Amino acid sequence: LNRNTMLRVVATLACVASASAFAPSALLPQAGVRAAKTGMRMQENLAVPFLKAPAKLDSSMPGYAGFDPLGCSDFYDVKWLQEAEIKNGRVAMLGVVGLLVPEFFHLPMYTAGATPYESYTTVPAFALIQIFLGCGAVEYFTHKGKISPDNMFDGGRVPGEFGWGKADMTMQTKEIKNGRLAMLAFGGILHQQLFTKMGTIAHLTGGFKPLTF
Repeated sequence: LNRNTMLRVVATLACVASASAFAPSALLPQAGVRAAKTGMRMQENLAVPFLKAPAKLDSSMPGYAGFDPLGCSDFYDVKWLQEAEIKNGRVAMLGVVGLLVPEFFHLPMYTAGATPYESYTTVPAFALIQIFLGCGAVEYFTHKGKISPDNMFDGGRVPGEFGWGKADMTMQTKEIKNGRLAMLAFGGILHQQLFTKMGTIAHLTGGFKPLTF
């Protein structure tokens, strides 16, 4: 195999491994069926069959896929990990919009860059500091000052909830899956803009060319 073919194979395998985290459990091998066939064996992971199922992850959790290959749930509070995933997913969904919309609209006081990513560098440092402090204030006040794993869930608070109404399991699962997809999409869009120096929509509609190595 030449180098280009090998890179494509590696990229494809990486995508397949990532996608397994989002596959519904009904499409994945069932641990119970395997156990019945093989006798006394460790409980298998639904997402990564050759790994042991995460002991601290509960299948009743919204968005559960049994995916924790690094064993993070063995070292950190599961609620804290849930909070982090939900919050990062929400930020990523906004981030995807932020990487696409500036191709068509930007504030008149700023000069647009070649890509929305490069436009970020045209924002004055003082404005970026304001944004950073604003994000910190939102974080602090939405949690009522409880921003550590030790006190964030005092009073029975559920990860991801801020008193804006409770969603049922179906909607919670949809949000988590969309957040996971957005995290992958944000990374893909960001790297596409870095490599091609083109806006994503412009790249797809008029200048799409495969990357060469």
